[in-house]
Amino acid sequence: MNLTELIAQSSFTEIAVLLVLAAFLGFIGLLLRQPLIVSFIAVGLIAGPSVLDIVHSKDQITLLSELGIAVLLFLVGIKLDVKLIKSIGGVSVLTGLGQVAFTSLLGYFIGLGLGLDHITSIYVAVALTFSSTIIIVKLLSDKREIESLHGQIALGFLIVQDLVVVVAMIVLATIGIGSGHGDANSSSVWQVAISGASLLGFVIIFVRYMANPLTDKLAKAPE
Repeated sequence: MNLTELIAQSSFTEIAVLLVLAAFLGFIGLLLRQPLIVSFIAVGLIAGPSVLDIVHSKDQITLLSELGIAVLLFLVGIKLDVKLIKSIGGVSVLTGLGQVAFTSLLGYFIGLGLGLDHITSIYVAVALTFSSTIIIVKLLSDKREIESLHGQIALGFLIVQDLVVVVAMIVLATIGIGSGHGDANSSSVWQVAISGASLLGFVIIFVRYMANPLTDKLAKAPE
């Protein structure tokens, strides 16, 4: 029985090996002054089917990866402060919206040039527009530059992008529904628009009036 077959027999063993690989390559990344996220991506490549092929418990690994992404998004949300737009709003809004507009137009015409239809080209253009907030915030945190001027400008830039992507997703969902035909689609368009506006309103109210008091109370429990 080889190592791969032995590892495949136990989900716990697979996860333990992944953690050991992540710790080992993460330590090497630190020695080389590289961001940890680069090391973790390397772990995925090494553990994947192209190299060691040690991941066979796909359901369990998928669950862990989803939990990891959820925690990482939570940490990113802690770093993103909407109040930054007030202090460096001019730079963030102008650069953020300018980059979104320029990349969207460029991506749209590239899509058309590749023979895609108008709706598909719009989706591709929007997808090409947005940076990875998770990766950028993680890089800034690892380099301890998140409180610097360029780090604050980058965060403001990302906040503007994230706000635009929320609106864009609602608009694209509405366009996708409205591209059909019939009165039923018209009602669905309004349903998507109203649902999106309601969700945004709920998030704004929750963050402003509920999140902080709730966090203060929960923080008193050590568990």
